[in-house]
Amino acid sequence: MNLLVVDDHALFREGLTHVLTGLASGVKVIEAADARTALATLQQRDDLDLVLVDLALPDAKPFDVLEAARRLQPSVPVVVISAAESRIEIDRAMSLGAQGYVFKSSPGQALLSALRRVVNGELVFPERAGELPDAPLVALTERQLEVLKLLARGISNRDIALTLDVAENTVKVHLQTIYKLLGVQNRTAALLKAQTLGLVREAG
Repeated sequence: MNLLVVDDHALFREGLTHVLTGLASGVKVIEAADARTALATLQQRDDLDLVLVDLALPDAKPFDVLEAARRLQPSVPVVVISAAESRIEIDRAMSLGAQGYVFKSSPGQALLSALRRVVNGELVFPERAGELPDAPLVALTERQLEVLKLLARGISNRDIALTLDVAENTVKVHLQTIYKLLGVQNRTAALLKAQTLGLVREAG
């Protein structure tokens, strides 16, 4: 199964690619960081099975890639994955032929469930604006989860590095990535968010 993922944030594409491997066996993700690359891919490839597109791209209007995908590859389902959660965007995507609309705040399993339904021919849209899934989409690697769990034990970056047998700077890089994926700015906020999502247990 060949999936085209169109999003200008490399970290989100990386996390999404990690989640999408659970969609089916033999999943191949083709990435496009902007509308220009997405359009070229849509024009050149005839083996796409699904297109996932963000609405906020730096070189296009919000629905340009969706419209182009429906025009260039009408038989390939398109799902919008967006931070925009208003009824206006959802209805607009439906009217332009999207088969699904998933919030970026969706958990990975909810995303996979939605995509499976789309692949099976269903339309998948939130029933109302503001209807949020149980938890945000957070696709952390196993090593990032290890760092997060050690962080929850209250130990320093230096001790995390010693425990994992990596450089302290590597731990700092992991933490910055974790903060970005969780949408937070510091250790305390990361732990609170991770506890809310069930990624780590509360200390005690």
